[in-house]
Amino acid sequence: YVRCFAALQLELDEILARVNQMLLKDLEHGHFVTLFLARLHLPHKLLSYASAGHVPGFVLLESGNVKCTMDSTGPPLGLFSASEFSLQPAIQLNPGEIAVFLTDGVTESTTPDGHQFGAHRVLDYIRTHGDDSALNLADGMYQATREFVQGDLQDDDITSVVIKLNVTPDLT
Repeated sequence: YVRCFAALQLELDEILARVNQMLLKDLEHGHFVTLFLARLHLPHKLLSYASAGHVPGFVLLESGNVKCTMDSTGPPLGLFSASEFSLQPAIQLNPGEIAVFLTDGVTESTTPDGHQFGAHRVLDYIRTHGDDSALNLADGMYQATREFVQGDLQDDDITSVVIKLNVTPDLT
């Protein structure tokens, strides 16, 4: 559904609204889908998003401080016919900044004694390894969550997407 509606070049909030209507017909009562939908406009380095009940994403400054938290902008998909999803103002990405998107399988990875990995460990990992490539950051977060749970079986997906704007050297 997302691909079909995205091909129509609709705004992100409208894509979520239409996918929601389709899932209302497809999902069993009480089942739902969370979805973080983003669009990156490379020429201007602008990131737009809308989110249906999904865990927050983050943009970190080069210093490691959180520039913004990208919270959910509407309820999960497939629950309510009158759901609305707001498109958030575009976020200007600058060289050295890192955008991180996650599934709850990352933040909710749990140790045998019940402690969750949490967003704070994600942010700490990014801060500590911020010089790594985007691919290595995503792979490293996966490895960190697996080590954190001490070999327990994985009961949810562990997915992350990392966008890293490289610092362009000043040639003057």
